[in-house]
Amino acid sequence: MSENPETEERTVGPRAGLGAGIIGLGVLLIALPTVVDSLPAAQGDLGAAPTLAGMMVLMGVFVIIAGVMSFVVKD
Repeated sequence: MSENPETEERTVGPRAGLGAGIIGLGVLLIALPTVVDSLPAAQGDLGAAPTLAGMMVLMGVFVIIAGVMSFVVKD
């Protein structure tokens, strides 16, 4: 029975923190249209509000994908 005296400790590094921050930013971008919809000015007959909401959700998805890729890609 051979024991390895050097045990490897796993810690959260800068890359994991960056990935978590990027994913958090994407979640905030996706949640932004729901906040904009609650404003009184957005309740009217505005043609730009749905386009803005769609663009923000799409941008949030891309940012979340970038955060996940920062975890997946190795140096």
